[in-house]
Amino acid sequence: MSIYWVRFQGESAAEVMSAVATALQQDNHGVAPEQAALPAPTSTSEDEYFREQLTIMHTQWSIDPLRPDLPADQRLVTRAKVHLQHFIRRVTRWYVMNPWLQTNEFHAAIVRIIDAILDRHHMLRRELNDVQYRLQTTEQQVHLLRNELAITRQHLLEMRQRLYRSELE
Repeated sequence: MSIYWVRFQGESAAEVMSAVATALQQDNHGVAPEQAALPAPTSTSEDEYFREQLTIMHTQWSIDPLRPDLPADQRLVTRAKVHLQHFIRRVTRWYVMNPWLQTNEFHAAIVRIIDAILDRHHMLRRELNDVQYRLQTTEQQVHLLRNELAITRQHLLEMRQRLYRSELE
């Protein structure tokens, strides 16, 4: 399938048909309209929310049971508790390792799947915008052709009336 972009000056259907015929004969595909003519996606608070959640997802998908959680409280008892938890985690690492690795693999797969879905969504959104632009352009051309047809019918009616008057005379 080939797409031809034809630009012409004028408003009549005959000029449109002539421009299209010339482009087809010369195999001149023309230049597509600028992407700026497409409607720009609107930015909403939902978009901001999704961006924030995606950032969190990309930065915090990995689980590390050996990473100590440093408390804001710097008292000796609290720090000793954190070090004791870290020691217990290191001692029981052999028991926690398999579920931890499986969980990390699952989270990484989910992040990759979500990224692939979002890429596909953006591609489909661009295609939809392109189709909407083409539909709008086609509707404008149909409107112009209908106007041209109405004018042609009016001229034809006038010609028939003149012919009928000339036959009567």
